Amino acid sequence: MYDELERVIVDCTLPPGAVLNDSDLAAQFGVSRTPVRDTLHLLESSGLVERGRSTGWVVTPIRMRDIDELAELRALLEPAGLPKIVQWDNERLERLGSLFDNLPGSMLRADTEQYLARDDEFHRTLIAATENSRLERMYHVADRQLARCKRYVTFQDDARRAASLEEHRAVCRCLMNRDPDSARSALLEHLERAHDALAAAIKASLT
Repeated sequence: MYDELERVIVDCTLPPGAVLNDSDLAAQFGVSRTPVRDTLHLLESSGLVERGRSTGWVVTPIRMRDIDELAELRALLEPAGLPKIVQWDNERLERLGSLFDNLPGSMLRADTEQYLARDDEFHRTLIAATENSRLERMYHVADRQLARCKRYVTFQDDARRAASLEEHRAVCRCLMNRDPDSARSALLEHLERAHDALAAAIKASLT
């Protein structure tokens, strides 16, 4: 139940602000309300649901403060692994550097799902490259929130999706050239643009 609800929240099938009724969920999953409530508490601890003022539970809205804080966290943590990545052997570096090579600039929905899966893999790899288990655990707390934010914008904005693809390719080219300083600059530029796009989408949804 947790995995299924997490999936539909992260991929925005259940959009931000959607009401979650524990009786309806119990009927959907064929369980009592107790495991449903336990699952909702777990989702609350991961920041994906919260208690509504008068509606029980809701999918956590994406707020400006949230995206600002997530962007700050990413900018602090994600560049940390770049110096180690450029020291990888050729085969391992090529595998990462070619992650976005065969994706079309104009994507259908199926292509978009593949792109977002690779996007998730790429950014997790940057963190894993630090070989710092505490840093990885810290990042993991925010990972599903980040994934939901990416999907919220990517499925709405074709131009942003295409630009994001090119930004990832730019980071990969720098890594393939074993240039950590340029890779850091390209990565931070990508993270800043991703933040700006999400901020614009959130502001538009509030008007």
